[in-house]
Amino acid sequence: MGIFEELGVRPYVNAHDTYTVYGGSRMPPEALEAMRQISEHFVDFDELQRRAGEKIAALTRNEAAYVTNGASGAILLATAVCLARGDACRYARLPLTDSRNEAIILCCQHNAYDKAIAAAGAKPVMIGDADETTPEELAGAINENTAAVFYFPNIRYEFASLPLETVIEIAHGKGVPVIVDAAAQLPPVENLWRFTGMGADLAIFSGGKTLCGPQDSGLILGRRALIEDCLRFGAPAHGVCRSSKTSRESIAGLYVALKMYVERDHEAEARALRAMADSMIGRLKAAGLAARIVPWGPVGQSYPRVFAGLPEALRAAEVRDRMRGEGVYIGVSERENEVYISPLNLTEDEADAVIEKLIIHAAMA
Repeated sequence: MGIFEELGVRPYVNAHDTYTVYGGSRMPPEALEAMRQISEHFVDFDELQRRAGEKIAALTRNEAAYVTNGASGAILLATAVCLARGDACRYARLPLTDSRNEAIILCCQHNAYDKAIAAAGAKPVMIGDADETTPEELAGAINENTAAVFYFPNIRYEFASLPLETVIEIAHGKGVPVIVDAAAQLPPVENLWRFTGMGADLAIFSGGKTLCGPQDSGLILGRRALIEDCLRFGAPAHGVCRSSKTSRESIAGLYVALKMYVERDHEAEARALRAMADSMIGRLKAAGLAARIVPWGPVGQSYPRVFAGLPEALRAAEVRDRMRGEGVYIGVSERENEVYISPLNLTEDEADAVIEKLIIHAAMA
């Protein structure tokens, strides 16, 4: 009996994206083997974090790196480090704070994940609005109580955001670190060093999305002094971040998955994804459906998604629910009455099956 039968859990085809609710992404066998190997032995956890961090920093062209239990856990730890300012006593008191406890967030970038900032004990300070954020607002909001400025790069936020370069220039001019939550901002691979290369003090990535590491893993990349405090204060050390501990298996698995990701032929992979998307478009159009390719992911990542318009009598949400009942996750754009498919997590056979199901459901209108 396999694990699905034993637990009574249904396996799905993920034609939507690398969302946590689906399990993130598929891990390569090499990463799973690394997890198996390390699971059979005990380690000095501090040594493991430090050595893995050194290897990851070299792979990603950063000063230093630290493995967390996910991107949200990384936000929590990065915030705590900025609040503690190297003081173990201040860290031990978190989430209780006195001074220098404010974290600036652009209002147009406010999202569900910035809750981890408040969880560390920081007081979020929103600047700007849905229409505009000015350099003067950022400069005016920074004061002696500002611990950090957070930046969430996302294609949906660009209209009202300040450029990251401007945020870094203003914040650094006042001696305040900038933390970039780039959890889902891969590909391109260059983002692993682009944000810190621009001057961001820390950049955060999910390990369980396009990196194809363990779902409960994440990365903090950046300035050595801040990463040293991550090593001092991060789990398994006691304190506000203790609940965010990762495992030796996740560290090993993420390291191998990251190494494979950095070393792969990204141009060839991009061509393969585009070819899969083009094939889907051809079949959808042959079936009489309006179809188009959007050349970026939901937060601006550089990979294609296939959007298919549906007959007016058939709602996109209905098709999504029907296909979920058949074991397939797809995305919807209800405003345009479109469904969409990402080839990112699909095999060729899965892609064929998904398109076939979609065409059948569209014909039922």
